[in-house]
Amino acid sequence: MPKAATTLLFLVCGVLLFPGCNRQPPGPKTVQVTGPIALDGQPIKEGNVIFRRLDGDLKSFGGRIQNGTYQITVEPGKMAVEVVASREVPGKFTMENAIQEPVTEMYIPRKYNAETELIIDVADDGKQVFSFELTSK
Repeated sequence: MPKAATTLLFLVCGVLLFPGCNRQPPGPKTVQVTGPIALDGQPIKEGNVIFRRLDGDLKSFGGRIQNGTYQITVEPGKMAVEVVASREVPGKFTMENAIQEPVTEMYIPRKYNAETELIIDVADDGKQVFSFELTSK
């Protein structure tokens, strides 16, 4: 048998005999979390939701709110949830960028973002639903 063929045979046998040696270690377990999100009974049309771990490595996971729902993939654990959204202020404009643009305001109360009171515990047993009914008062 030619030397090149022998070398190839040894390489193939090595890959077949030791398949675990070439695998990357699996990453952290993740869970898909979804649900409705509303303010004063009205779905939040657009915004962002951020899940921040309260234990371990303190990672955060962000996702979009669209048409009153969110869907995000996170690692299991205890999480603080932050909701942010802005809207145009009717009749107010700015000229900051040398063109007339509508003024926007953050309308989600601080108790749901910068000073969040929303705490959840994401289990590691598959897709989970968390509903958030926020109030402006």
